[in-house]
Amino acid sequence: MGADNIDTPWIYATRERFSTATDRERMSQDTEKAPVDGTKSVEMDADAVKKTGRGFLIITAAKVWFLLTSVVIQIGLPIFFGSAEKFGIFKIVTESISLINMVMITGTLHAVSKLVSEQPERANALVNLAVKMQFLLGVPIAALYFWFSPTIAQGFNDPSLTPLLRLSALIILFYAFYAIFVGYFNGLKQFVRQATLDFTFSTVKMIGIVGLVLLGFGVTGAIAGFVGAAGFICLMAGVWVFYRMRKTEDLSRPVESTEAKESLKRLLGYLVLIMVYTFALNGVMRVDLFVLKAIAGDVPAHLVGMEELFVLMSNKFAGFYGAVLNIARIPYQGVIAVTFVIFPLISESTFQQDKEQTRRYIRETFRYCILLIGVVALLLVFNSDSIIAGLYSPDYQQAAVALSILSVAIIFFALFYVACTMIIGSGHPVVAVVIMGISLVVSGIFNYLFIRGVHDETMKGLEAVDVAPPSGDAMQIVAGAVEVGKANADFAAPFLIESTTYMQWAAVATTIAMVTGFLLSLAWLWKRYGAAPPWATVGRVLLVTVVLWGIDQLIALPVEMVTEFGKITYLAMVLAKMTAMGIVALGVLFASREFTATDWQRVQAVIGKKKKEDES
Repeated sequence: MGADNIDTPWIYATRERFSTATDRERMSQDTEKAPVDGTKSVEMDADAVKKTGRGFLIITAAKVWFLLTSVVIQIGLPIFFGSAEKFGIFKIVTESISLINMVMITGTLHAVSKLVSEQPERANALVNLAVKMQFLLGVPIAALYFWFSPTIAQGFNDPSLTPLLRLSALIILFYAFYAIFVGYFNGLKQFVRQATLDFTFSTVKMIGIVGLVLLGFGVTGAIAGFVGAAGFICLMAGVWVFYRMRKTEDLSRPVESTEAKESLKRLLGYLVLIMVYTFALNGVMRVDLFVLKAIAGDVPAHLVGMEELFVLMSNKFAGFYGAVLNIARIPYQGVIAVTFVIFPLISESTFQQDKEQTRRYIRETFRYCILLIGVVALLLVFNSDSIIAGLYSPDYQQAAVALSILSVAIIFFALFYVACTMIIGSGHPVVAVVIMGISLVVSGIFNYLFIRGVHDETMKGLEAVDVAPPSGDAMQIVAGAVEVGKANADFAAPFLIESTTYMQWAAVATTIAMVTGFLLSLAWLWKRYGAAPPWATVGRVLLVTVVLWGIDQLIALPVEMVTEFGKITYLAMVLAKMTAMGIVALGVLFASREFTATDWQRVQAVIGKKKKEDES
């Protein structure tokens, strides 16, 4: 889920670290002019906390709405399509485009935001420069994706994907320019306008995708709805930005030719670094699905002639696995909001060479993320089969084991993501790029080895299937066709049963890669700052795990109860159980003194109440 959530903390984490000499001189001058009176300093700090907190809340509200609309799309489409294979096709197409799309939009948004924030008086000229750049970068990339769509489809062993991949290439084109406009608002700290675009896009995309599917346009309608929403928001954002540019003369200082070349050079250099990191990050999140689809659709020599059946089965596998990926990624979405507040602080403390403060920020960030991710992920682990039974058709139960494993994996991935952004915020983005790249390579290798091994073993067990095409007179052809149909049925049933093993090993391979990345990033933070996660918090979460396991044993909701009570009632029972488990988990954390008065004071500071109390 969240494949096209375009905001990440890179903007805030790297802004000081990539500032120019002029910017740093201006920062130094501002520091010299700062008031020395203690009371005023405290008030300035309180204002900064409040402003940061309000900005965080506005952006977070937009991301919460994005998450809710994503739930409707990603959790609902397997139901609306009525078949796992259709959802599998949608998932492969959208995840493929998102791998390229996220690279383009993240790099562009952050690069524009950084330059605009550094030179707000030249914001309008920088936008025009970025638009020209996208005609040289974004347009050709979209064209190349369109041109090579048949090759991409062949890589998945499914040529039928080509038309949909070509249609989705328009999303790259629209996002390339949309990112400029969002970066403009973000760089000027106009978070309300940025959030408005986010709210609008999330809503239009949900209506477009789901609406066309419900109207009977199937997968093509879903992709077309996505394309239409991207085109609409690009046009809306562009009109809004250029209208504001005409009214803001204070932001219209021109960029000299030499400055333009320097800005473009820095923009491209910054862009490339972000793109490499973003590609690796999104690759780690998707490589298991891609490898699963490609290998499951690989037809062995002795089964040539059954290509259509292999395409069908591989799409089913992708549908099953894509559905549980969406559910497992839910805890990860919560981490993104946390990083928007903490990483500017880490960037500032490391810029000021305050090692102790940096160490404290790292520990506290790990603590809150472990608590947030851990509790939600544990609820998914202990209720994976029930969640699938309550939401989807019985054949999706093939993916229940994979969901349990992925729910654990996402804990490590979210912490890995947090650790990498801390490394970026401390001024070492290349280190984060290398570690993320290593994780991607590990994921690709292990997914290929594990899934290929399962596929080869499965195909060996089906060597007796005879699919020779019928020949002879009319009666012989009819009889032969019946035999081929029977052979296909005999082949499909055991192949489908083995899907559990395919997905289980894909999830295991992904977990290995995410744990590897987390440990590498943790080792770097320890070596550099002597910082590590608070082990007492980890211990308390393990205690919560034991308690929740006991509750799961006492309150069993076997999937067979769906037949007895119906899906809606059963799903309500599952949600009630998860709510009860969540309340118990919070109770254990409070009783073990994991939450303290300091945590409550921090919440008050963010929402602005603390300042009011201090003034009184």
